[in-house]
Amino acid sequence: MAMKGYSIFLARIIYAISWFYLAPAIPYIILTFKVPLNLAGLIPFSFFLGSGSMQIPSAFISSKLGSRNTLVLGLFIMSLSVFLIGVSKVFYQILVFYFIAGVGASMFFSTGAAILAYLNEKKVSTALGVYNSMFALGGIIGLNWIILDEKFGFSISSVILSVLTILAAVININKPNLKMNWKIIKDKNSFIIGVASAGVWGIYYVVGELFPSFAKFYLGIQILQSSEFTSILLFSSMFGGLLGFLGDRMDKIKLLIISSLLGSIPALLLYTKYYILGIIIMGLFNELSISIVYAVASIGKGINSGISLAEVNSLNILIGSLFEPIGSLVGSMIWVVTTILSLIPLILLKKLKVNV
Repeated sequence: MAMKGYSIFLARIIYAISWFYLAPAIPYIILTFKVPLNLAGLIPFSFFLGSGSMQIPSAFISSKLGSRNTLVLGLFIMSLSVFLIGVSKVFYQILVFYFIAGVGASMFFSTGAAILAYLNEKKVSTALGVYNSMFALGGIIGLNWIILDEKFGFSISSVILSVLTILAAVININKPNLKMNWKIIKDKNSFIIGVASAGVWGIYYVVGELFPSFAKFYLGIQILQSSEFTSILLFSSMFGGLLGFLGDRMDKIKLLIISSLLGSIPALLLYTKYYILGIIIMGLFNELSISIVYAVASIGKGINSGISLAEVNSLNILIGSLFEPIGSLVGSMIWVVTTILSLIPLILLKKLKVNV
């Protein structure tokens, strides 16, 4: 039986572009708006702050407006924010509008996943695996959005992304408008799986964002440009998401543990000449792990799965984002420390009470 909800998969690609498209444009923004280099990190941080802080409030909004209405509204907010970023005149406007884009993104994630879980009840792991895979594909496109910046200019390329995001909203207007029960937020399993998987989520972003600097300063090698390196990680992640169908064919908890181990421990290969192999293995299994996390969080929730997914993603972001400052503080021990920290929370999986 074929999966349903292809327009949501397409929207997920366009949504993901907004997560990454400003990364290669940061040097242009810094120079154009004449701001200190040490403020560059505020650009991605503003988006993460909007997305991470609003996951649960957005789930509450969806319980009132319905999942489809919230999803479409989130995409319209992202579209408007991207357009305003393109016409910004001062640096702080970019930060404010990118924060708002993150808010819009928080309204899309759990609602899109919930609708897919509802439409593909017999293939939840497969559907959410593809959902994650499409995020990786969108991320790759976003990291290469700089090509449009250079060809048409930053403002025009932003307008192009804005228009695409509007189209992503329009093509999903016909999706079911599920009304979720807010009381599901009290579900203990959602809290447990969110905390247990936060380390696996966190180490992925530490590797993607900090390894190029680690290689230069501690290994004494100049590897690929940061965006190209992250593209390799996302490319392998894309295939990892496509392995989500395994969760529909075997014990999800066992698969989650195995994929979490294989999605974290290869970070230790980053100390060696086999770092590319480590990146590929990590991307493949880390994405599979998170896909299974979303599937487990959706079990038995039906149309209410969006509430659980919002809680899980919020915990992943808020806890996992701490790994970057921790990794920076421990210097050359970064991969040892973050690997250990990513695995410890998995012990909580013993407390899960789900029928998988």
